[in-house]
Amino acid sequence: MVPIDVDYKKIGYRIRKLRTEKCLTQAELSAQIDCSNNYLSHVETAQTKPSLGMLLRIAVALNVSVDYFLLDTPFVQSETLIATEIAEKLQKCRPETLQAVKAMIDILYEQEQRLLHER
Repeated sequence: MVPIDVDYKKIGYRIRKLRTEKCLTQAELSAQIDCSNNYLSHVETAQTKPSLGMLLRIAVALNVSVDYFLLDTPFVQSETLIATEIAEKLQKCRPETLQAVKAMIDILYEQEQRLLHER
C-alpha cells in the first residue's frame, strides 16, 4: 500500500480562491452545496476534512473538476495540472521568461525521451 497524504490546506486554499474569484461569499457557496457556513469556513482553513461527496458538490458549484483539488497528488491528470497551475503562472510571465521556460522544457523533454529509449 502506497501512503498518500492529502494536503487539506491546499484544498481549502483552492476552494477559497475559486469562491472569491467567483465573487461568492461563504454563505452563498454554503447554500449552494447544502452545508453550514461554519463547515465551509472550517474546510477552507483545513480544520475539517471534506468528504469526497462534499468535494464533488463544491467542484460542481465552482464549475471545476475534482482534479483541481488534487493537483498535488499522483492522481491528478496532467491536462488539469497544465491547464491550471502551470498555465496560470505562465500567463503572468514576461516574453523573455517564457522563452527561458520553453528552453528548459525542451531540455527536460529531450532528457525524458532519452531515458525512455534506454529502457
